[in-house]
Amino acid sequence: MLYSLLFLLSLTFIGAAISVVYQLFPPFGFMSMLWSNVIIGGISGGILATGIALIWKRLSPAFEEEGAEHRVLNSLLVGLGGTVVGVIFYYAIAMAFPASDGARIAQGAFLMGSCLLGLRIGFLINTPVGRTRGDHANSRNQRGAAPKKILDTSIIIDGRIGSLLATGFVEGEILVPEFVLDELQNIADSSNSLRRRKGRRGLDVLNQLMQDENVPIRVTTRDYPTIREVDRKLIHLAKDESAVLITTDYNLNRVAQVEGVSILNVNELSNAVKPRFIPGEDISVEIIDRGEEINQGVGYLDDGTMVVVENGRRHIGRTIKAVVKSTLQTDAGRMLFVEPESDHSRWER
Repeated sequence: MLYSLLFLLSLTFIGAAISVVYQLFPPFGFMSMLWSNVIIGGISGGILATGIALIWKRLSPAFEEEGAEHRVLNSLLVGLGGTVVGVIFYYAIAMAFPASDGARIAQGAFLMGSCLLGLRIGFLINTPVGRTRGDHANSRNQRGAAPKKILDTSIIIDGRIGSLLATGFVEGEILVPEFVLDELQNIADSSNSLRRRKGRRGLDVLNQLMQDENVPIRVTTRDYPTIREVDRKLIHLAKDESAVLITTDYNLNRVAQVEGVSILNVNELSNAVKPRFIPGEDISVEIIDRGEEINQGVGYLDDGTMVVVENGRRHIGRTIKAVVKSTLQTDAGRMLFVEPESDHSRWER
């Protein structure tokens, strides 16, 4: 507060002094030229100081975030381009109109406006100006190391990420954005009991990962205040860090692929590592429920693969040997269609 007051008084005094020295204002009413310049110049300096203080108060939090150096550099570069455009308009106005107060005001407005607009637009750009998608693709080769991995909210709540990281198949530093933590906290505080349990499970999983010394994980505070959607923030962060997104979110998967961001979808990985079965192969399955068709039974393998058993309704509650007839791959996973081994043997005879 003290520094703000000193800044305000300083610019007020400077504004008054400049006005008196250069006699910027004529006598006003009953005041002499001296007092007109002192008062009007001081007020102008105070207004300028207040404007600068308000702008700084609004922008200062952004300078404390990760990636602020990119935005400042972008602001300077785009601001320089805006200034060049303003200079062009400055001379264009001078050539098109005769010298007058109106023309000079228009020249100053175009020059100052284009500069400020360029600075503002540049500061809103989160990624470094001039970086191309090829830079992201080649970043791994340039560093010679595995790319970083970013965890989204869905993979943390899913819970399998802990076991996956423990296997050592995922290399590179693991990043957890702070805005993902905020979303997890909001879910854990939800009034809906199911969402609340999911959020708390996600926080427990993350806490276990943070305590595991073998997992190179850290929380990044880089944020994008101009972006509201968490998925868009994740995509921007993945581009800035040249990282890979780990998720189970189908929609985020598709959008990230369109944006050119590498994705590791744990659901796709899970389907890929499930055992393959061929027609005629024997399996053991526990039938736990009836199927949609007449006499069908339904069971599940240890990896979650759904098994539809023809003529299996009479075996509900029992574990039987069955023979694979066919397989079906769906977006939700793989399904097996089988029949009891006794029925298969009877048909073979």
